[in-house]
Amino acid sequence: MAQDKARSRMRRALLAGGLLIAAVLAGGAAPLTALYADPSQPDLSGLWVVTGSFNFAPDQSIPALQGEYKALYDRRKTAFDAGQPIDDVTADCLPSGLPHLLVVPYPFELVQTPGRVTLLYEYDSVTRRIPLGVPHPDLAKVAPTFYGDSVGRWEGDTLVVDTVNIRPDTQVDYTGIPHSDALRITERLKRRDAVTLEDQITLTDPKAYAKPFTVTRLYRLRPKWKVSEYVCQENNRNTTGAEGRTGSGVPAKE
Repeated sequence: MAQDKARSRMRRALLAGGLLIAAVLAGGAAPLTALYADPSQPDLSGLWVVTGSFNFAPDQSIPALQGEYKALYDRRKTAFDAGQPIDDVTADCLPSGLPHLLVVPYPFELVQTPGRVTLLYEYDSVTRRIPLGVPHPDLAKVAPTFYGDSVGRWEGDTLVVDTVNIRPDTQVDYTGIPHSDALRITERLKRRDAVTLEDQITLTDPKAYAKPFTVTRLYRLRPKWKVSEYVCQENNRNTTGAEGRTGSGVPAKE
């Protein structure tokens, strides 16, 4: 069975290479997909944008917070509801971190190459490089980062991405949901149809959450869009109102 799959992938790779050579010899322009795509991978490539709520969960539910993390969220929610959010590092133009990045209202491009999937986000010009079929590095020797360390693998038509080693000073979404340094994010990405990308996202954090928390987010294909420059320090993507405020999603005071 494994040998048959390997032969099938080799045939597809040889076919893609042959088509590329034929295009070049004929004087035609080879498409980028022929140059860079990996024919052994299911095709998830494209320019995508999140649909639905910008809360992490579309129904605005939250993880089962426990201990100090529940108390922290209660303080943050009180401030958020008053229109005065606290502890949000993005207010200082620091990265949003994961999983917040997965629900920001800006497009991203998913690019597939042999042995790697790369996500190019408009938001803060973030790049996620996801190697396939490799283990995480020795995390004892690697400092936590805003977007952690991600590795991926294919399970049929589904790309499974495992991310760990995420800095704990970021928030799950703009409402202030916290997490600890033990957060693990498991994403299961697949095409639901030709224009819909599905990402089933599970947050596992034994320090902050009583049990794993799973949501499913959908992304819409936008082939005519483009990823624009995003410079937080110049606030070039969100217009400023007469009172000097931007559209942060924080409800106005009543």
